[in-house]
Amino acid sequence: MDWKHNAGDPFTKDYWQTRFVEDWLVAYPRTFVIEGKVSGLYQNVITIVSSSDGTSLPISANGTFSMTVFASPKYFDIRISVQPDNLHCIVWDRGIWNGTKQYNIQITCPFAKTIVSGKTLLWDRCTYGTSWNPDGNSTGIGNGDCTLGNATALSFCTTGEGYNPATNPNACNDGNNSLLVDSGPIFSACLNSRNSKRYGSSNWRLPLYTEMFSIIRCSATNTGVITGEDGCLTVGDATKYPGATADPILFPGTIADNYWSSQTFPGGGDIQAYMINFNPGNESYLNKDLLAYVRCVSE
Repeated sequence: MDWKHNAGDPFTKDYWQTRFVEDWLVAYPRTFVIEGKVSGLYQNVITIVSSSDGTSLPISANGTFSMTVFASPKYFDIRISVQPDNLHCIVWDRGIWNGTKQYNIQITCPFAKTIVSGKTLLWDRCTYGTSWNPDGNSTGIGNGDCTLGNATALSFCTTGEGYNPATNPNACNDGNNSLLVDSGPIFSACLNSRNSKRYGSSNWRLPLYTEMFSIIRCSATNTGVITGEDGCLTVGDATKYPGATADPILFPGTIADNYWSSQTFPGGGDIQAYMINFNPGNESYLNKDLLAYVRCVSE
Protein backbone atom coordinates (compact mmCIF):
# COMPACT_ATOMS: atom_id res chain seq x y z
CA MET A 1 0.00 0.00 0.00
CA ASP A 2 1.18 3.53 -0.79
CA TRP A 3 0.87 5.35 2.56
CA LYS A 4 0.91 8.84 1.15
CA HIS A 5 -0.13 11.67 3.46
CA ASN A 6 -3.52 12.16 1.87
CA ALA A 7 -6.48 12.39 4.27
CA GLY A 8 -8.88 12.12 1.33
CA ASP A 9 -7.53 8.79 0.07
CA PRO A 10 -9.07 5.73 1.79
CA PHE A 11 -5.86 3.77 1.06
CA THR A 12 -3.79 5.99 3.35
CA LYS A 13 -3.16 5.96 7.09
CA ASP A 14 -4.09 9.67 7.33
CA TYR A 15 -7.57 8.93 6.00
CA TRP A 16 -8.37 6.38 8.70
CA GLN A 17 -6.91 8.53 11.48
CA THR A 18 -9.09 11.43 10.32
CA ARG A 19 -12.16 9.21 10.19
CA PHE A 20 -11.49 8.00 13.72
CA VAL A 21 -11.15 11.49 15.15
CA GLU A 22 -13.84 13.28 13.13
CA ASP A 23 -16.43 10.56 12.79
CA TRP A 24 -16.22 7.56 15.10
CA LEU A 25 -14.79 9.33 18.15
CA VAL A 26 -17.43 12.10 18.20
CA ALA A 27 -20.18 9.50 17.80
CA TYR A 28 -19.36 7.95 21.16
CA PRO A 29 -21.79 9.12 23.94
CA ARG A 30 -20.36 11.00 26.89
CA THR A 31 -21.24 13.76 29.36
CA PHE A 32 -20.57 17.24 28.03
CA VAL A 33 -21.84 20.82 28.27
CA ILE A 34 -23.92 22.64 25.69
CA GLU A 35 -23.87 26.42 25.56
CA GLY A 36 -25.80 28.96 23.55
CA LYS A 37 -28.15 31.91 23.62
CA VAL A 38 -31.84 32.63 23.24
CA SER A 39 -33.21 35.68 21.45
CA GLY A 40 -36.65 36.94 20.46
CA LEU A 41 -38.33 35.69 23.63
CA TYR A 42 -41.02 38.04 24.95
CA GLN A 43 -43.00 37.78 28.20
CA ASN A 44 -42.97 33.97 28.16
CA VAL A 45 -40.92 30.89 29.03
CA ILE A 46 -39.58 28.15 26.77
CA THR A 47 -38.17 24.77 27.72
CA ILE A 48 -35.38 23.14 25.75
CA VAL A 49 -34.66 19.42 25.97
CA SER A 50 -31.87 17.10 24.84
CA SER A 51 -33.47 14.35 22.76
CA SER A 52 -30.69 11.94 23.74
CA ASP A 53 -31.13 11.80 27.51
CA GLY A 54 -34.21 13.94 28.19
CA THR A 55 -32.33 16.61 30.13
CA SER A 56 -34.40 19.80 30.03
CA LEU A 57 -33.95 23.44 30.92
CA PRO A 58 -36.64 26.15 31.27
CA ILE A 59 -35.54 29.55 29.98
CA SER A 60 -37.45 32.68 30.96
CA ALA A 61 -35.37 35.47 29.42
CA ASN A 62 -33.20 36.27 26.44
CA GLY A 63 -29.50 35.66 26.91
CA THR A 64 -27.05 32.82 27.38
CA PHE A 65 -27.76 29.33 28.71
CA SER A 66 -25.73 26.28 29.68
CA MET A 67 -26.83 22.68 30.25
CA THR A 68 -25.02 19.39 30.90
CA VAL A 69 -26.18 16.42 28.81
CA PHE A 70 -25.20 12.80 28.18
CA ALA A 71 -25.22 12.30 24.43
CA SER A 72 -23.22 11.64 21.29
CA PRO A 73 -21.67 14.89 20.07
CA LYS A 74 -22.18 13.74 16.50
CA TYR A 75 -25.85 12.81 16.89
CA PHE A 76 -26.73 15.33 19.59
CA ASP A 77 -30.10 16.98 19.07
CA ILE A 78 -31.90 19.72 20.96
CA ARG A 79 -35.54 20.64 20.63
CA ILE A 80 -38.07 22.95 22.24
CA SER A 81 -40.53 20.98 24.33
CA VAL A 82 -42.54 23.93 25.71
CA GLN A 83 -43.31 26.83 23.39
CA PRO A 84 -44.37 30.32 24.51
CA ASP A 85 -48.03 31.32 24.35
CA ASN A 86 -47.36 34.24 22.01
CA LEU A 87 -44.42 32.99 19.94
CA HIS A 88 -43.03 29.93 18.20
CA CYS A 89 -39.30 29.38 18.60
CA ILE A 90 -36.85 27.25 16.65
CA VAL A 91 -33.26 26.02 16.85
CA TRP A 92 -31.70 28.53 14.48
CA ASP A 93 -28.13 27.23 14.72
CA ARG A 94 -27.12 23.82 16.14
CA GLY A 95 -23.73 25.17 17.20
CA ILE A 96 -20.19 23.81 17.00
CA TRP A 97 -18.42 20.87 18.65
CA ASN A 98 -14.90 21.85 19.76
CA GLY A 99 -13.83 18.52 21.19
CA THR A 100 -15.10 19.16 24.71
CA LYS A 101 -18.44 20.97 24.39
CA GLN A 102 -21.15 22.04 21.96
CA TYR A 103 -21.24 25.83 21.87
CA ASN A 104 -22.76 28.75 19.92
CA ILE A 105 -26.19 27.09 19.83
CA GLN A 106 -28.75 29.73 18.84
CA ILE A 107 -32.44 29.53 19.66
CA THR A 108 -34.73 32.29 18.46
CA CYS A 109 -38.41 33.01 17.84
CA PRO A 110 -39.18 34.24 14.29
CA PHE A 111 -42.92 33.44 14.53
CA ALA A 112 -45.65 35.23 16.47
CA LYS A 113 -48.57 33.04 17.47
CA THR A 114 -52.31 33.74 17.59
CA ILE A 115 -55.35 31.48 17.74
CA VAL A 116 -58.30 32.24 15.45
CA SER A 117 -61.45 30.10 15.53
CA GLY A 118 -59.55 27.37 17.36
CA LYS A 119 -56.74 27.28 14.76
CA THR A 120 -53.15 28.15 15.70
CA LEU A 121 -51.55 30.60 13.29
CA LEU A 122 -47.83 31.29 13.13
CA TRP A 123 -47.11 34.75 11.75
CA ASP A 124 -43.91 35.99 10.21
CA ARG A 125 -42.85 38.68 12.66
CA CYS A 126 -41.39 40.61 9.71
CA THR A 127 -43.07 42.48 6.87
CA TYR A 128 -42.37 41.00 3.42
CA GLY A 129 -39.02 42.23 2.12
CA THR A 130 -37.46 42.07 5.55
CA SER A 131 -36.28 39.02 7.46
CA TRP A 132 -35.87 37.99 11.08
CA ASN A 133 -32.52 38.96 12.58
CA PRO A 134 -31.95 36.93 15.78
CA ASP A 135 -29.05 39.21 16.71
CA GLY A 136 -30.93 42.46 16.10
CA ASN A 137 -31.32 44.77 19.09
CA SER A 138 -33.31 47.68 17.67
CA THR A 139 -36.20 46.93 20.04
CA GLY A 140 -34.04 45.98 23.03
CA ILE A 141 -31.13 43.69 23.80
CA GLY A 142 -31.98 40.10 22.93
CA ASN A 143 -35.38 40.86 21.42
CA GLY A 144 -34.34 40.25 17.81
CA ASP A 145 -35.73 42.42 15.03
CA CYS A 146 -36.49 42.69 11.29
CA THR A 147 -33.50 44.77 10.21
CA LEU A 148 -32.43 42.41 7.40
CA GLY A 149 -33.77 43.73 4.08
CA ASN A 150 -36.33 46.42 3.34
CA ALA A 151 -40.13 46.30 3.58
CA THR A 152 -41.56 46.09 0.07
CA ALA A 153 -45.02 47.23 -1.04
CA LEU A 154 -46.71 45.11 -3.72
CA SER A 155 -49.87 45.07 -5.82
CA PHE A 156 -52.62 42.50 -5.33
CA CYS A 157 -52.76 42.05 -9.12
CA THR A 158 -51.26 43.74 -12.17
CA THR A 159 -51.87 44.00 -15.91
CA GLY A 160 -49.18 41.36 -16.29
CA GLU A 161 -51.64 38.83 -14.85
CA GLY A 162 -54.44 40.25 -17.06
CA TYR A 163 -55.92 42.59 -14.46
CA ASN A 164 -58.36 45.14 -15.85
CA PRO A 165 -60.67 46.94 -13.39
CA ALA A 166 -63.46 47.13 -15.97
CA THR A 167 -63.27 43.78 -17.75
CA ASN A 168 -61.17 41.43 -15.62
CA PRO A 169 -61.04 42.56 -11.95
CA ASN A 170 -60.63 38.98 -10.68
CA ALA A 171 -57.65 38.04 -12.83
CA CYS A 172 -55.63 36.97 -9.78
CA ASN A 173 -58.35 34.93 -8.09
CA ASP A 174 -59.37 32.60 -10.90
CA GLY A 175 -62.08 34.92 -12.20
CA ASN A 176 -64.28 34.56 -9.13
CA ASN A 177 -64.47 37.07 -6.29
CA SER A 178 -65.39 34.34 -3.79
CA LEU A 179 -62.02 32.63 -4.33
CA LEU A 180 -58.74 33.54 -2.68
CA VAL A 181 -55.86 35.12 -4.56
CA ASP A 182 -54.01 32.46 -6.57
CA SER A 183 -51.53 34.45 -8.66
CA GLY A 184 -49.87 37.83 -8.81
CA PRO A 185 -47.28 39.68 -6.71
CA ILE A 186 -48.66 39.16 -3.21
CA PHE A 187 -49.47 35.50 -3.85
CA SER A 188 -45.94 34.98 -5.17
CA ALA A 189 -44.47 36.67 -2.09
CA CYS A 190 -45.83 34.03 0.28
CA LEU A 191 -45.33 31.24 -2.27
CA ASN A 192 -41.63 32.12 -2.28
CA SER A 193 -41.56 31.78 1.50
CA ARG A 194 -43.23 28.39 1.18
CA ASN A 195 -40.84 27.14 -1.49
CA SER A 196 -37.76 28.34 0.37
CA LYS A 197 -39.07 26.88 3.66
CA ARG A 198 -38.60 30.19 5.42
CA TYR A 199 -37.74 29.59 9.09
CA GLY A 200 -38.23 25.88 8.37
CA SER A 201 -41.92 26.15 7.45
CA SER A 202 -43.46 25.09 4.15
CA ASN A 203 -47.04 26.18 4.91
CA TRP A 204 -46.86 29.92 4.17
CA ARG A 205 -49.85 31.72 2.65
CA LEU A 206 -51.63 35.08 2.54
CA PRO A 207 -53.88 35.65 5.57
CA LEU A 208 -57.59 36.31 5.64
CA TYR A 209 -58.38 39.83 6.78
CA THR A 210 -60.31 38.43 9.75
CA GLU A 211 -57.18 36.54 10.79
CA MET A 212 -55.19 39.78 10.70
CA PHE A 213 -57.55 41.26 13.28
CA SER A 214 -55.83 38.96 15.79
CA ILE A 215 -52.50 40.79 15.50
CA ILE A 216 -53.84 44.33 15.86
CA ARG A 217 -52.82 45.76 19.21
CA CYS A 218 -53.89 49.32 19.82
CA SER A 219 -51.81 49.67 22.97
CA ALA A 220 -50.02 47.70 25.65
CA THR A 221 -53.23 47.68 27.70
CA ASN A 222 -55.47 46.51 24.86
CA THR A 223 -55.59 42.71 24.79
CA GLY A 224 -58.96 42.24 23.08
CA VAL A 225 -59.42 41.39 19.42
CA ILE A 226 -60.30 44.43 17.33
CA THR A 227 -62.76 43.97 14.45
CA GLY A 228 -64.46 46.01 11.76
CA GLU A 229 -63.92 49.42 10.24
CA ASP A 230 -63.84 51.20 13.60
CA GLY A 231 -60.84 49.17 14.80
CA CYS A 232 -58.75 50.96 17.39
CA LEU A 233 -61.10 53.93 17.37
CA THR A 234 -63.35 51.94 19.67
CA VAL A 235 -60.72 52.00 22.44
CA GLY A 236 -59.73 55.64 21.95
CA ASP A 237 -56.85 57.17 20.03
CA ALA A 238 -55.07 58.15 23.25
CA THR A 239 -54.29 54.50 24.01
CA LYS A 240 -52.61 53.75 20.66
CA TYR A 241 -49.05 52.61 20.28
CA PRO A 242 -46.98 55.30 18.56
CA GLY A 243 -46.87 54.43 14.87
CA ALA A 244 -48.37 51.12 13.78
CA THR A 245 -51.12 49.38 15.72
CA ALA A 246 -49.18 46.18 16.34
CA ASP A 247 -47.09 45.26 19.35
CA PRO A 248 -43.67 46.73 18.41
CA ILE A 249 -41.79 43.86 20.12
CA LEU A 250 -43.87 41.02 18.69
CA PHE A 251 -43.95 42.65 15.24
CA PRO A 252 -40.91 44.90 14.92
CA GLY A 253 -40.85 47.21 11.92
CA THR A 254 -44.60 47.04 11.17
CA ILE A 255 -45.54 49.79 8.71
CA ALA A 256 -48.36 52.11 9.76
CA ASP A 257 -50.16 51.41 6.48
CA ASN A 258 -52.26 48.88 4.57
CA TYR A 259 -51.50 45.13 4.54
CA TRP A 260 -53.19 42.88 1.98
CA SER A 261 -55.45 39.94 2.74
CA SER A 262 -56.10 37.16 0.24
CA GLN A 263 -59.75 38.16 -0.34
CA THR A 264 -61.59 40.30 -2.86
CA PHE A 265 -64.00 42.91 -1.49
CA PRO A 266 -67.32 42.04 -3.20
CA GLY A 267 -68.40 45.60 -3.84
CA GLY A 268 -67.66 48.32 -6.35
CA GLY A 269 -67.12 45.87 -9.17
CA ASP A 270 -64.60 43.57 -7.41
CA ILE A 271 -61.76 46.02 -8.06
CA GLN A 272 -60.74 46.17 -4.38
CA ALA A 273 -59.43 43.69 -1.84
CA TYR A 274 -59.92 43.45 1.92
CA MET A 275 -56.98 44.56 4.00
CA ILE A 276 -56.01 45.77 7.44
CA ASN A 277 -54.66 49.26 7.90
CA PHE A 278 -52.14 49.22 10.74
CA ASN A 279 -52.25 52.99 11.08
CA PRO A 280 -55.72 53.36 12.65
CA GLY A 281 -55.88 49.59 13.17
CA ASN A 282 -59.00 48.68 11.25
CA GLU A 283 -60.52 46.84 8.29
CA SER A 284 -59.91 48.64 5.03
CA TYR A 285 -60.13 48.26 1.24
CA LEU A 286 -57.80 49.16 -1.62
CA ASN A 287 -57.85 48.90 -5.40
CA LYS A 288 -56.00 45.76 -6.43
CA ASP A 289 -53.48 47.51 -8.70
CA LEU A 290 -52.29 49.85 -5.93
CA LEU A 291 -49.47 49.15 -3.48
CA ALA A 292 -49.66 47.80 0.07
CA TYR A 293 -47.60 45.56 2.33
CA VAL A 294 -47.64 41.82 3.00
CA ARG A 295 -47.29 39.70 6.12
CA CYS A 296 -47.37 35.97 5.44
CA VAL A 297 -48.82 33.44 7.86
CA SER A 298 -48.07 29.77 8.42
CA GLU A 299 -50.14 26.98 9.96
